[in-house]
Amino acid sequence: MRKKVLVLFARYGSGHKSIAEYVAKYLEEHNSNIEVKLLDITDYGNKLGRLSIKIMDFVTKHRSELLFDVGYELLDHKLTTLGSNYFTKKSYDNKKLRKIITDYQPDITISTHFFCSGMITYYNKMHLINSKLLTIITDYRTHECWTRNRKTEDGYIVGNEIVKEELIKRGVEPKKVYAFGLPLNISKINDLDSDNVIYNRYKIKGNRKVYLFFGGSSIGSMYYYDYFKTIAKLNLNVDIIFICGRNKKLKNKCTQFIKKKNIDNINVIGYSKDVLNLMKISDLVISKPGGATVTECLEMKVPLLLVPGVGGQEKYNARFITRKKYGIKVRGLWKFKRVLKKIENNPNIINKMRERLNRLNNNKSVEKINNLINKM
Repeated sequence: MRKKVLVLFARYGSGHKSIAEYVAKYLEEHNSNIEVKLLDITDYGNKLGRLSIKIMDFVTKHRSELLFDVGYELLDHKLTTLGSNYFTKKSYDNKKLRKIITDYQPDITISTHFFCSGMITYYNKMHLINSKLLTIITDYRTHECWTRNRKTEDGYIVGNEIVKEELIKRGVEPKKVYAFGLPLNISKINDLDSDNVIYNRYKIKGNRKVYLFFGGSSIGSMYYYDYFKTIAKLNLNVDIIFICGRNKKLKNKCTQFIKKKNIDNINVIGYSKDVLNLMKISDLVISKPGGATVTECLEMKVPLLLVPGVGGQEKYNARFITRKKYGIKVRGLWKFKRVLKKIENNPNIINKMRERLNRLNNNKSVEKINNLINKM
């Protein structure tokens, strides 16, 4: 009889989803003895759950960094998270979700969000299921929300030894923490196109550096439009690919801007499934410090120029990158412009960051998780 693995995520940012998808796909492709089910619990949220997503979208859209930072730090304590399990239960426990999970009866659950871990902990306590729980912390710093149920967790997957030590200090048993790195879709990385094919696809000559700028989202934020205009006006001797995601308004404004200014070194594109190929030819990635993007850049050995995100865990992701000197963080347009000029005048800045990145071991997190699942 095949063992059942439930992979859960919650749609509070794209990283939780992408990591869950990577893991689910790998397990399906590499195990004939495992049945895998992928589930987004936010599809089953009630009014309170939907409200929490709207608040997160508002913070992301308007880049309310101070608001998010205050909330993030305030909740990083045992006392202030006393009600977190209650909130999770009230937001997501309902007949429909309960039926799906109890009918499936997972042997092991892999969670990429603490709300998902909270739901499985609750259902286990209610004896509705009897599932081992493995939680993947999707950033480069832990938080009390992740460790609230540490006594009932069977394991944590973390990005590095630093996060592992943080968990141990918070009372997690060392044997439960696995510093595997954050999961990546390795099959895609091993199956990338040649540089010339990618250059031709995006009409790049390949005779100068390429900057890849992640500036869009699906929630209509125009926050990075000023950053786009700043880099466009600098007329750098580089090719720039600006990704707008599903933000059509941003794409239209950026396209109109470069057409009006007759700028020919910027390619504005929308949502793309070709991100890893684009990273392959890039000398620098400009992005907010989301956990999934940072992990992909580390694996692809691409230096980072980090622009403001939503704060909270992203602040600590950025701190990890800058401390390791894998990238540079800027706050505000003036510093952004200054750093770009400095990099153009001194290409060795990028070269040194890439040298440090090249010393990193290749990511084998998904493979290690697969082996762990089979042992469990």
